[in-house]
Amino acid sequence: MSGHRQGWRAWARVPATTSNLGSGFDVLGMALTLYNELEIEMGHDSPPGSCLVRVEGEGAGSLPEDQTNEIVKVFKQHCGDYNLRVRCKNAIPVARGLGSSAAARLAALKIVAVVHPFEDEWVVEQACALEGHPDNVVPAFYGGLRLSLHDGDRLVQVPLREPKDLFVVVCVPEFELSTEKARKVLPAKVARADAVFTSARVGLLVHAFEKRAYHRLRVAMQDVLHQPYRKPLVPGLRQVIGAAEKAGAHGAALSGAGPCVLALAPKAKAPAVGRAMQKAFLKFRTESRALTLGIDLKGAQAKALE
Repeated sequence: MSGHRQGWRAWARVPATTSNLGSGFDVLGMALTLYNELEIEMGHDSPPGSCLVRVEGEGAGSLPEDQTNEIVKVFKQHCGDYNLRVRCKNAIPVARGLGSSAAARLAALKIVAVVHPFEDEWVVEQACALEGHPDNVVPAFYGGLRLSLHDGDRLVQVPLREPKDLFVVVCVPEFELSTEKARKVLPAKVARADAVFTSARVGLLVHAFEKRAYHRLRVAMQDVLHQPYRKPLVPGLRQVIGAAEKAGAHGAALSGAGPCVLALAPKAKAPAVGRAMQKAFLKFRTESRALTLGIDLKGAQAKALE
């Protein structure tokens, strides 16, 4: 595909992600088999500089359908102010802790990289800069379970062993929770005991995945850095996690900044775990839906259509 040629179309698909997994705050993330699809067309029969956006599925009626849409802003920043037709087909719930903003930005940047010969590293770096942290971006881009961090200006990311016979049950409550609001409740400093508690459990969490010792997940996913402070924002959080574990989950935690709660469970237990989490949320007058998902291993995809 040549640079800003009129009349071309490109497509991208990016998976949802869950980050933190309890104790791995801001460093661990996992790609899930739930996807947003994006199609961008530079239409020759549209007025110059026009932008037609259609949002289908999650976010329809609430996400902007004009120049203020984040996908449009990211794309035009790197490709110029050309007339566009944009179609967003979203399956990732918005503002629920499943990486919807990372998916949107990555989808736009993947299509930018179809237009221009940018390397994968550039796409990831740009997305991380927009997100402010890599824990959703890295697994969404590469797939699988990833550990990521910044060493100065350098991004370091490594894959962890592919989980086998493990399903992710996500309970999606009816209300939204912005990452910004969820971050504002976190303290600037933590006690030494909390730091030790966390470092021990994130080490155990990595061990549990690397050795597939899933019986360790319940302890490994315990957290004192973010979940206790976010609990008032997600009524019933402790009870929902407890219900998931009682129903047979290996472990459970807030997904990202929330309000979704995720549980890692064997296939046979997944339906019961989902129902148990929904019932626990209902006790706090919150409707929810349960999704049983696999772990995406392909990551973000993109291609030219014409």
